[in-house]
Amino acid sequence: MKLNLMYGTGVIVLPAAVYPGNMPPDASYLHVLLAICAEPTVLSDAERAVSELEAKCHLPAALITNAIAYWMDCGVLAPAAEASEGCACTKAAEIPPAAPPEQLPKKTPRPALPAYSSAECARILRETDGLRAAIDECARIAGKLFSEHETGQLAALCDSYGLGGAYLMTLFMYCRSHLGKTAVNYVVRTALGLYDDGVRTLEALEAHISARERARDNEYKLRRLLGLGERALTAREREYVEAWTEWAMPIEVITRAYEITVQNIGAPRMSYINKILSGWNDNGIRTLAAVEAAEAEFEQKKTASRAPRKAPVEQQPASYDLDAFVDAAIERSLAEEK
Repeated sequence: MKLNLMYGTGVIVLPAAVYPGNMPPDASYLHVLLAICAEPTVLSDAERAVSELEAKCHLPAALITNAIAYWMDCGVLAPAAEASEGCACTKAAEIPPAAPPEQLPKKTPRPALPAYSSAECARILRETDGLRAAIDECARIAGKLFSEHETGQLAALCDSYGLGGAYLMTLFMYCRSHLGKTAVNYVVRTALGLYDDGVRTLEALEAHISARERARDNEYKLRRLLGLGERALTAREREYVEAWTEWAMPIEVITRAYEITVQNIGAPRMSYINKILSGWNDNGIRTLAAVEAAEAEFEQKKTASRAPRKAPVEQQPASYDLDAFVDAAIERSLAEEK
């Protein structure tokens, strides 16, 4: 029986890069791309794109943000400045590039992942100490038996790029536990991306995972503290969060800055919180103990200033004045916003 495609009155055109090379690990990612291709103008305003797609696709904003990032990584979506001027479907995507093209570092292209024959794969598994056991453990982590093709992909990763069995097992565990992904194609793409970023040893992978987890944990706690929910952060909010992470400000210190802000202006404005944290960072105050010590010192100074003096005392060097700094920071912020 012959079948025909029933196009009806309209057609959705997908970029050729989608199939078969970049089929997503999550079907929802394809759902998001179909919605974009059906109405490309949804990307005309990058800030509203997520909320509009959230309404169209009935999917969480966080998932839509991840889907857009996935398709940009695959080269299916691109900033408008890089898109072809002759393609109407890409003119609307006015997402600014992360940096001017001339400032992007040039990467040495890596060789493509080779496709080994069954005999070659068997030889690699036989001659590479511990690789067979590592791939079996990856299959256990994934909860499935790997096909010959999937086993060949993992063997090629270790043989061609020298990632090692422990690297593979750690990456599989991370993808399953933290990302909910166990597909071999997804893990292979992740491994190749990490390789391109210089994460090529088990130690580097563990450090990368730790950094990602700290960032995720801090952002989750900040969202709860500031009542941000699941919405995407604005560009300015993202700058604040990245700065606080760079300054290694623990959530306890950020919480204290939040409390001071609410006490002084009655609202948890991130710009005020950033002013306080910036001042603490400049003065080397990056722990809750240091903040409490500065507050205690200030209270002692106020108490001493109210007590009667029997004789002149030698003037002491000025110390860090927490309340004075907070007042000054708020005044500067109010002046800047006028």
